[in-house]
Formats: sequence, C-alpha cells, structure tokens
Amino acid sequence: MDRYAQLMSIARNLLSASQRGDWTLLESVDRQLAELLTRRTEWGQWSQQEMMALAAVQRAHEQARERCVSETQAMQTRLGQMREHKTGWLAYAMNGEVAEERP
Repeated sequence: MDRYAQLMSIARNLLSASQRGDWTLLESVDRQLAELLTRRTEWGQWSQQEMMALAAVQRAHEQARERCVSETQAMQTRLGQMREHKTGWLAYAMNGEVAEERP
C-alpha cells in the first residue's frame, strides 16, 4: 500500500473507531499511526498528496482525541453519580439478596 493510501486508511479508521466508540480498534489504529510516524524520516520527500493525507490524519486524530476526552468526562460523571448513590445501591442490592432468601 502506498503512503497516501495508508495515511487515508488510518484517517478513516480513526474516525470510524472513535465515532463507534470502539476503543480497542482506536487503540490499535493509534498504535499503527505511531509506528508509521516513527518511520516517516525513512520515506524521504513527501508528495503534496501525501502531505494532504497527513493533514487528514491529523484532523481525524484530533477528532478522536476530542471524543476520548468527552467519553472520559461522561464516565467520570457516571462514576460520580454512582458514588453519590452508593448507599441506595447497596440497600437495593441487600434488599434483593434478602428477598431471594425468603421462601
């Protein structure tokens, strides 16, 4: 696969994985991007088309990063709410266990 196609594939996969919330795939694509970028000096001169593809990857990576931040904040909010209602959850769980023990 040529560099342009490789970069555009990474950009598409970053966007797709982050939009679907597929964090495992997103991690894999991010790792693939990191490996690719560490080898970029070996590639010599980049064409204008490749530079445009790299810009697309940068935009996709930024959008994926923003989605990760948003999801992290949402998770922190959910965990905070769970902590706030911990007593209620425990009482509910204990009541359910007691109800199951009754004949």
